[in-house]
Amino acid sequence: MRRWRWLMARLQEWFAHPGGRPRPAESPRRVLRCREVVDLVLSYLEDSLDPGERQVLEAHIADCQGCWRFLQSYRETVALGQQLREEAIPPDVRERLETFLRSRLPPTS
Repeated sequence: MRRWRWLMARLQEWFAHPGGRPRPAESPRRVLRCREVVDLVLSYLEDSLDPGERQVLEAHIADCQGCWRFLQSYRETVALGQQLREEAIPPDVRERLETFLRSRLPPTS
């Protein structure tokens, strides 16, 4: 049984490292899913992500046209929102917006 486990471990290592090359000493790069990008965009734009997470997010956005478009739309929306004056927003629109934003915030403890 020990031989079998040893053999399986060697096979997994062989498949993980084509050509018999060992992995670099650094930890494996995390891969983001598009859903995760949506959750990180605000922190990314506020420059509050740690450097490693920022790098992973930027790598995903560089390869994913949908997420890149989402980021661009988000940036444009924020810029347009900053141009609005408070009194320019109709009360019913303001209420719906505030309700939506509150529903997106994590519950407070």
